[in-house]
Amino acid sequence: MDLKEAMKKYVEELDPFLSMLQVKTLEAGNGYAKLYMKFRTEITRLGGIVNGGAIATLIDATGGAAVMTVNDEGKNQVTVTLNIEYIRPISKDFYAEAWVKKRGKNLTFVYIEVKDVDGNLCAAANGVWMYI
Repeated sequence: MDLKEAMKKYVEELDPFLSMLQVKTLEAGNGYAKLYMKFRTEITRLGGIVNGGAIATLIDATGGAAVMTVNDEGKNQVTVTLNIEYIRPISKDFYAEAWVKKRGKNLTFVYIEVKDVDGNLCAAANGVWMYI
């Protein structure tokens, strides 16, 4: 099983929370990940836009997925910090892309962007993950 298939299995089957949210893996490998979430009423708030918590979840999952691609030792990892800037409301399907900026011995630094399916930047984030 290649890295993308392993990530797909983890995100879509083994993680109950991400599975419930119907998160899909589009790409994964070499310090990069791209995950997708379908717009549906269960993740919206008043006004018919995606709830910030759903966006934050996709950011966290995508950043963590990017970290997994450089986690050669297979250690467990947790999010230490996640700084999110919400730029534009989302009312359609959307995806997040994450790039590892620096992998250290204990910490990995990641940049994440969220875009709607039209390519509009909707949120940006920086995060730090720790190996435990």
